[in-house]
Order: sequence, then structure tokens, then C-alpha cells
Amino acid sequence: MIKWSNFSESLLVRSVYLITIPIVLVQIIGIVIFFELHWDLVLKRSAQSISNEIKILEMQKETSNVNNYANTLQIIRTEKFNLDETSEVSNWIFKKRMMNSLGQISADFKVLQNESYFIFFNEKNTDYFYLIPKKRVETKTVSGFFLWTIAVSIILSLISYLFIKKQIQPLKRLGIITRSFGRGIETPNLKPTGSSEVRGLIKDFNNMHNNIISTLDNQRNMLAGISHDLKTPLTRINLMIEEINNETLRGSISQNISEMNIMLNHYLDFIKNEKNENLDEINTSNFISNIAQNYQNLEILVNNESKIFIRKNQITRAVMNILDNANKFAKKIFISSNLANNMWKIDIEDNGPGTTLSQEELIRPFVKGSDQLNQGTGLGLSIVQKLIKLNNGELKFQKSSHGGLKVTVILQI
Repeated sequence: MIKWSNFSESLLVRSVYLITIPIVLVQIIGIVIFFELHWDLVLKRSAQSISNEIKILEMQKETSNVNNYANTLQIIRTEKFNLDETSEVSNWIFKKRMMNSLGQISADFKVLQNESYFIFFNEKNTDYFYLIPKKRVETKTVSGFFLWTIAVSIILSLISYLFIKKQIQPLKRLGIITRSFGRGIETPNLKPTGSSEVRGLIKDFNNMHNNIISTLDNQRNMLAGISHDLKTPLTRINLMIEEINNETLRGSISQNISEMNIMLNHYLDFIKNEKNENLDEINTSNFISNIAQNYQNLEILVNNESKIFIRKNQITRAVMNILDNANKFAKKIFISSNLANNMWKIDIEDNGPGTTLSQEELIRPFVKGSDQLNQGTGLGLSIVQKLIKLNNGELKFQKSSHGGLKVTVILQI
């Protein structure tokens, strides 16, 4: 569902407001001035003219020439008329002006209307009625004026909407590129288009983008070179320890070499430039069960089943990194998989010592707890954060009910 608050906060809508509201205000002011200075005056004079004509006929009502006077004034005088087919005058301005003018003749005079005529009569004497054609008062000019006013407002608003929309399109593309680049996805340079200010902004972003890519590439190349160079002597040392007769010493050296290899693999994994994988259809229950087979101390609490599309390899690496991290410090790990509201939520908890680090510190590269200074690289959760962001997901950390750390992975499906 699209929230109106999000829609109304967009630059496009606000810009249209900025142009449309003055247009509408100008039109309203024009209508008010038109009514005050023109239409109200016209209706007032029409009402006075009709009232004077009826007053003349009332003065001549006892004479035999009253009908001739009425014909001359283009007024129909009839002795019979069915008031059941009439209604109140719909034009309240004309009605107000007419009642004021008729009051000069008699307070008992009243005016009604039907489809073709305005009907004037004396409520105390309904022996005769005066019928005046509506065309004497009503005119198509007013309706045309209203239609023109509405049409101008709509046309100008539409033109402004299309113009502003075209100007904002480069900003939308820049927003898409920025979000993708922020998630670690490779993005191309954006072609500068739009107004001079927007083109300048896009050029500055492209320069910043290229500088960041260049810096990251240099850092990756340096770290990758160091990691690969260290692997060679480690391999030689691993071969040399086979000649050591002391089993305890050989096992200790071998364990340290294994830890160093794991650390180097973490460095290489951290600097890896992730590519966009194709989406794979998986069964969530089978996915969790297959991962759980790799951990003997893992207990599945909830495992909802559904078929969804995800980037399987990246999500597998992310979940296993979290489990590996928990496996280092806890004797028991618990996992729950829930699906609701187009979200896949994976909770991983442990009964370990937990951590005193904040969420920002936990995902910061190379940051480790004070009791873990000699363990790991501090890159595990940073790698997880990168993988989850690439999949438009969210990573949260809380205190576990089992005493350790609770890590929650939320993915949109």
C-alpha cells in the first residue's frame, strides 16, 4: 500500500502544489471579483427592471389593456397556473435581489421557477400570475466563464506537472544509483541531464563515485595481495611441521595456521566485490534444515514452510557466518524461521556470554569485544551486513532470552 504521507512528501507533488495553488487562488479571486463587480450588478439591475415592469402591470391590472402592456414588456400574464410544478429559485443571488426589489411593490409578492419561466405572484391574490422567460436573466456566459476558469486551471496544472516530472527524472535516477551504490552494488556513471543545477549535481556525484571506487579498488588490491602473499609461507610452514616429532607442538602450530588461513579467507571475503546473483526458488523449511545439518549444537524452534525467490548463495553465506560466529562462543544455538506480511524473518540466538557492543559497533569492520581481542578478525558480521543489504534486507541485534546474542535477519519476499 502506498502511504499518502510518503506520496505528498515527494518533490514532484510539492512542486505541483507550488504552481497549482497560486493558479487556483488567482482563479478564485477572479471569480469573486467577477461576481462582486459584474454578475451581482447585472442581476441587481435585472431584478430592478423586472420589478418595475411588474409594478407597472400591477398599476394597470384593473384596466382592459393590462394584457397588451404585458405583451409589450415580454411578460406572460395568466390567470391559471399550477404551482405544484414549480420550485424555489436556484440562483440564490438573483433570488435575494429579486425579493428586495419585489418588496417595493408588496411584501406579499413571491417568485418561483420551473424549467422555462420565473413565476411571480401575490400570495394573497392568486387570481393571476406573471411569467418571465428565464433567458431574460440567465446567460451561458456565466457557465462558459466557469468552464474556462476550470479548464485553464487544469491545463496549467497538467503542463506544470509534466514539466516538473521531466525535470525530476534525473534526480530519481540519481537516487536509484545512490541506493544501489550504498548497498555495495556496482553502478555505472549517470549521464548528466536536466537543469544546470541537476547536471552539476550528477557530475559531482560521478566524480565522488569514481574516487570512492578507485580508493576501494586500491585497498582491495593491497589487502588481496597481502593475503595471497601470506598464504604461500603458511603453506610451506604447514608442510614443514610434518617433520616435527612433538605431537603437542605440531598440533598447536597446525591449529594456529588453520586460524590464520581462516582469517585470511575472511579478509578476502570482506574485500570481495559482490555481484548480483540470479534469484533462485527455494523451500524455506528445507533451506533452514540443510544449513542446520552442519551444526550439531543447533536446535530449530520454528521452521515455517513456503516457496520464495532469493539469492540463495548470498543468504546461505550470511546465515552460516552468523551461526559460525555463535558457534565460537556458545554451547547451544537456536534458530527460528517465520514468514508473515511478505517478510522472511530468521532469528538466531545462543546461550553464550553475549556482547557489550552496540549494533553499530557489531557491524563495524575489525571491531571485536574486549574479551575477543585474540579471536577472529572482527569481519564476520560486517560481511553479513553487506550480504543482507545487497538483498534489500535488514540486520538487527538484541539480547537473547537464552542469555547470549540474538541476531535477526529480515528479508522482503
